Amino acid sequence: MLTTTLEVIIQTFLSFFAILFFARILGKQQISQLTFYDYINGITFGSIAATLATDVEQKTLQHLIGLFLFACLTYIMSYISLKSRPLRKILEGEPVILIHNGKILEKNLAKTRYNLDNLTSELRQQGVFNIEDVDFAILETNGILSILKKPEKQPLTPQDINLKGQSQTITSEIIEDGQIVWQNLKQNGLDEKWLIDVLKTHNISSIKEVAFASFDPISRKLYIDKYDDNLTHVIDVSDFEKK
Repeated sequence: MLTTTLEVIIQTFLSFFAILFFARILGKQQISQLTFYDYINGITFGSIAATLATDVEQKTLQHLIGLFLFACLTYIMSYISLKSRPLRKILEGEPVILIHNGKILEKNLAKTRYNLDNLTSELRQQGVFNIEDVDFAILETNGILSILKKPEKQPLTPQDINLKGQSQTITSEIIEDGQIVWQNLKQNGLDEKWLIDVLKTHNISSIKEVAFASFDPISRKLYIDKYDDNLTHVIDVSDFEKK
């Protein structure tokens, strides 16, 4: 029993560093742009590594050879697809237009096994709540929905009216889950007294009432979200009637 446990521990370490090594060689595309081909590759790669870590009935070398060969084949196919556009289309597929001029293309939806709930959810995540506002919606090979709004629905930029844009910065989290993030408070030149005074102006007597608060260094304003939102009417997007 002890021998078997020791073998699993050793093989797990071996599997972990082997898959880390091969993943580094194969590049970051497996993470950043996960196509259908990459998805299947990742599952198989992980399955071989898991077997290598836990299977003590077969020789470890056999699993390592399998993992090495699969990594080599993946690298070769990735290289060929990089050089050959036709093969890349076969392995990774092609983008598909799902919306054109505010009209849903149902045949393309069916071809990609994409339903209306998936479509409307992706649109909302990109700030589109009305399909009529969309000129083109294209489902990319990595599953991301690219959206081009109609010209009259696109936001106005300073360049459109010949204005110079203002500098932007990243806001800092000052309160999270009712707790002060002291490092962010200090690096913005703020202190606890300033924070408490600002909270009092919003009728907040305790920091524990705040779920989240962030500070904008440019406007010097504090965004505050309390646990108690005190909303009189909450819109529900569910199809089911509340009981």
